[in-house]
Amino acid sequence: MKNAALPLILCGILLSGCGSPEELVAPPAVGVGVYELSELDITRQWRISARTRAADSVQVRARVEGEVQEVLFERGTRVNAGDPLFRLKGDTYREQVRRADAQLGARRSAQVLARRNLERALEINERGYLSAADMDRLRNEAEMAESALADAEAVLRQTRLNLDYTTITAPISGRIGNTAVTVGNLVGPGSGPLVEIIAPDRIRAEFQLTDREFTDLVRMHGQGLRADAFEVYLLLEDNQPHPTPGTVDFVDIAVNQSTGTVDATALFDNVDEMLVPGMFVTLLFSSAEPAPGLLLPEQAVQRNQLGPFVMLVDHDGGVSVRQVTLGARQGPAWQLESGLRLGDLVVVEGLQKIRPGATVQPSYYERDPATGLLAPSEMIRQ
Repeated sequence: MKNAALPLILCGILLSGCGSPEELVAPPAVGVGVYELSELDITRQWRISARTRAADSVQVRARVEGEVQEVLFERGTRVNAGDPLFRLKGDTYREQVRRADAQLGARRSAQVLARRNLERALEINERGYLSAADMDRLRNEAEMAESALADAEAVLRQTRLNLDYTTITAPISGRIGNTAVTVGNLVGPGSGPLVEIIAPDRIRAEFQLTDREFTDLVRMHGQGLRADAFEVYLLLEDNQPHPTPGTVDFVDIAVNQSTGTVDATALFDNVDEMLVPGMFVTLLFSSAEPAPGLLLPEQAVQRNQLGPFVMLVDHDGGVSVRQVTLGARQGPAWQLESGLRLGDLVVVEGLQKIRPGATVQPSYYERDPATGLLAPSEMIRQ
């Protein structure tokens, strides 16, 4: 009997501890800070990696063969167009000029003689003393003498040009590089570049645009590639912009099928010579005219395997997750490409206290116009 009464006693104890449904108290909603997305005038920006190269450069080569007699420059210094850089021994070429000049004199004498013979023959031929065959022969001799004279003049010009080529000059003004050529070296057209000259006053940055970036660029330009539709800046390693903004001077007309990118270049003035060829730099593109868009505060952004996401609060206080696509950074915020719309509430404070499906009590945050940072609305409006 005692064992049979035990379950009845336990049930009575359990039932006595249960209250009515009205007596159950729901846990209070978690308080979080939310920011309502509003439309702002945004200067669209994006960054692209690039490598610099000289806008104007030339590799100096020898046009004739010869032994280097003098090296007339200091490596790394500035040279002007026309300055002599190398001087080759020119004895052989001077001798060729003398021979060509003598040959020209002989050809000129032969041409004068042939012309006089033809003139005399024409006078005699009027009296019937010469046959038609003799006249043809004299005309042919005069024409051959004219051709030989022209050929001798061309040979003399070429030999003088070759002699001039024994002094190798700078084709452009700029800074001259290193050279392995010293006095006594035998150089010629097959020797390859002797030295390189770079004009440092302008520098070109080479970069590649993805399909999306290329589409954005074309959209920013409108129907044509207007250079004034955006500005481009070059950022150095310390993230400081180069003093002078640049211009995009080339965008290829087709997408490279192997890389899926479009080749392009931007040109920058480099009067202070801070930029040198071969540097890795970052190009910052900025639209010239602001356009309406949405900015997402950086403290609202989290990341998972699918990419960036935010915690979204509906008007009933329910929490959900939303994947987003971000554009360029704008100070303490990101340009929003897709995933949210005007009026959405994103959690910016208390993210560590909530999970999807929870119910929260939102308090509103606003952007401080002076700093761009977020703060509770009541603080902003004071």
